[in-house]
Amino acid sequence: MLQRTAKDIMVPISNYATVNADDSLIQALEIFENAVSRGYRTLLVLNGQGNITGFLTTRTILKALAAYGVEEDIWTTDSWGTFFLRIERERLKKTKVKKIMRPVVQVYVDENAPVQEVARVILANQVNHIPVLDRERRVTGIVRTIDILDVLAKFLKD
Repeated sequence: MLQRTAKDIMVPISNYATVNADDSLIQALEIFENAVSRGYRTLLVLNGQGNITGFLTTRTILKALAAYGVEEDIWTTDSWGTFFLRIERERLKKTKVKKIMRPVVQVYVDENAPVQEVARVILANQVNHIPVLDRERRVTGIVRTIDILDVLAKFLKD
């Protein structure tokens, strides 16, 4: 069996759904909606220079709701909850992505790293996504834990 590398299993950066760090949460949610329909559960967050600065996940969005005290009131219909939600909703809509994103851990893998090494780095750093660098140290793609599971599933079926 041919040795698979990060480059073989990564999602190319050009195919990944992105959002700008200065975009509002409401803008990000619109992008997220489109991304989910294409199978993405995470958005790459880019700064003004186009560099990856973080990830926006469903979990980070839910954490933002909790930080604004919305997690309980959003599910109830009592008048206090509704009043509170109206006030916080406007503030939450305007919240910048950079305030709620998960910053990129300074952990990367080389595009020629074997899949086993990519899995070790992901596990050691407790992340679900890891940027892949080319020879010039530019990010060319992202490996997700699901990409590694796909390789494992194919290996077990053979």
